[in-house]
Amino acid sequence: AVSAYTTSPPFFHRWVRNCTSTKHQGDRPRFPRPQPAAMPVGDDIARAAANDPRVQAAAQEQALNAADRGRQAYCGTLTTYIGLTKSNTIYDARFFSLAQDNWASSFEYWNITWLRCSLLCLLVYSVLAFVILLASLGFFGILALIFWGALSLIWSIFMGHLSWYCIVVNNGCCGNVGYLIWALLYVLSCCIHFVGGLNAAKLIYLLLLIPSFYCGLSCWKLGAGTTAREIAGAVQGAAQGARNAH
Repeated sequence: AVSAYTTSPPFFHRWVRNCTSTKHQGDRPRFPRPQPAAMPVGDDIARAAANDPRVQAAAQEQALNAADRGRQAYCGTLTTYIGLTKSNTIYDARFFSLAQDNWASSFEYWNITWLRCSLLCLLVYSVLAFVILLASLGFFGILALIFWGALSLIWSIFMGHLSWYCIVVNNGCCGNVGYLIWALLYVLSCCIHFVGGLNAAKLIYLLLLIPSFYCGLSCWKLGAGTTAREIAGAVQGAAQGARNAH
């Protein structure tokens, strides 16, 4: 039998010998192997996802759905809050104590009391201011009184419900930072009534000092105090570092 090797052309014999000979293996031409395409990692993946229209559309849809759920949850508690303003105890000696077992319940009680006092103060102030302006024929002042009275009414209900929703329902929403923000807002909301001077009609707003104090205290005990101390410590450390640098 004649093999295919013996019938092959001479150049084929030399090529086979060169390929099988260990002496010439180092002389063989080496062709680079195809490398797999580099896969995006880390920031590359993030950039690729951010530029992908499908990812953008999905993220937008999720954000809209989350916002819609949050809106429904917030609006759904408005009925509950209005019910509390009607049924909550007007006077409860337990919540005047500076030591509470449940500061969230304390905040809820004083929040409802704050809203009731705000509406009462607004009503009394509006009547007194209206009489004073009418006696002096201050018609433009009466229009301004009606406008600012409507804004104050909306603000009182909005702040009362939103603060109750954030602190009682959602545990501050932003954690201890949220408690600190609400504590400051209650202080500011009380002080803002006395901007522009103190007259006889504004004296009624002194009634807000008590519920505003206890709302702020409740927020402080729930976590605002911890955040305030951390901020004070950070500021003190930065100041000490600045003094040491000089």
